[in-house]
Amino acid sequence: MTETNYHITLRSSNKKTGPIPVITASKQTCPDVCPLKGGGGCYAESGPLALHWGKVTEGERGGTLAEVLAPIAALPAGSLWRYGQAGDLPGQGNAIDPDGLALISAAGRDKRTILYTHKPPTPANLTALRKARDEDGLHVNLSSNSPAHADQLVKHGFDVVTVVPSEYGRKAKSKGKRTVWAETLSDYKRRTKSLDHRTPAGHQLAICPATYLDTSCAACGLCANASRNGSIVAFPAHGTRKSAAGSH
Repeated sequence: MTETNYHITLRSSNKKTGPIPVITASKQTCPDVCPLKGGGGCYAESGPLALHWGKVTEGERGGTLAEVLAPIAALPAGSLWRYGQAGDLPGQGNAIDPDGLALISAAGRDKRTILYTHKPPTPANLTALRKARDEDGLHVNLSSNSPAHADQLVKHGFDVVTVVPSEYGRKAKSKGKRTVWAETLSDYKRRTKSLDHRTPAGHQLAICPATYLDTSCAACGLCANASRNGSIVAFPAHGTRKSAAGSH
């Protein structure tokens, strides 16, 4: 395995992401505390993204963090981009590399950044994240394993995302190579109306719109919004993540 490697796709072909720039970080960046790591529950460990991620991790494609961030720094102000469609913030395992994070925050200054991290909220990690936010305005989402875990992470003063059971998502089915909705939007809203849309501590859960509407990160931008009034974006578990989500 090579040193930490990164790759940029200037215009993603991923339907969920939409045509925005996305960066992939090699697997060494993934924290050991992530319950989905290596257990078959991570969406990036299966399908076409897994093949790409493997090549990035082995150094077969991509380059240094500074190299892949150069096109991000050149984007017009207000542009939307995503860091970490696979992988996490710079730094091996649980630790955040503050120098690497500084490169990201500088490149993303004045941009709309979609960024999640499962790195634990250690004092050193939080110091680095706060510096990036306060000096460059980098918007960071702390990733939690459940609504109860989200309540713990909110206390650190950052926006939070979480995973919820698959029943929160609109039913879908495969049709050839495509995925289509298996229930109407009205039926979905009716079925999920009785589900709890607040965390145990009372924070609002905002279900990811792409899990029940024909939209994408490019069209939505909710996770890049630093003014969402404390709402916790919730992603219904799907595929191999269903069983993993139910255990946290």
